[in-house]
Amino acid sequence: MSRKTAGKSTRLDLVLASASPRRVELLKAAGFAFRVAPSGVDERPPQPLGALRYVAWAARTKAEAVASTWPRAVVVGADTEVVLHGRIFGKPRDQEEASAFLRALSGRTHQVYTAVAVLDGASGCRACGISRTDVTMRELDEETIAAYVRTGEAQDKAGAYAIQGEGQRLVASIRGPYDNVVGMPIRRLTRLLAECGIPVPANLPDGLQHNVTTHARNPRESPTMDHSAHG
Repeated sequence: MSRKTAGKSTRLDLVLASASPRRVELLKAAGFAFRVAPSGVDERPPQPLGALRYVAWAARTKAEAVASTWPRAVVVGADTEVVLHGRIFGKPRDQEEASAFLRALSGRTHQVYTAVAVLDGASGCRACGISRTDVTMRELDEETIAAYVRTGEAQDKAGAYAIQGEGQRLVASIRGPYDNVVGMPIRRLTRLLAECGIPVPANLPDGLQHNVTTHARNPRESPTMDHSAHG
């Protein structure tokens, strides 16, 4: 990608302030050219914050940390959290906590919030937005929870599940962007880049931009996806 400055086209340096394989995959699938620079920041806020304020703070903090190293680049920071009744379910410390998270989420509808922060060092533009997806979990028995936790997939995931992996079998339905649950809402990102006058790939895959509803008949069956749902 490139941007026009004073009538000239210059190469756009896009930097993802995250080492998340899921975010890397989503950006690549959307056609973005970028480099990866993990922020390494302490994600504990200086004061207690509610869920929405926390995800926005975390995304900005990650982007700002990387922008200090890449001052002329366009830096993208993101943070994803699972929230139920105002409580943030982060990455579980161990298998016991992962099981406790899944018991709490079982049979209920929770929210997944991803905040995206864009910092353009060249223009000074700063933009931040949050996407939301409602996720309804199946009723999970102890056998199902234990079997999933044993896969190891829960350990580095917010809420102790990965919807793009085996965790999809735990989900009854979602309302909102699927890629938001994975960790990078591409539609939100492109809007924020546009606010800063930054060009985006012309061939964004429809499946990444559209909201999705999924349905699973039982925890051992994969959900089907309706890509026509919810503009």
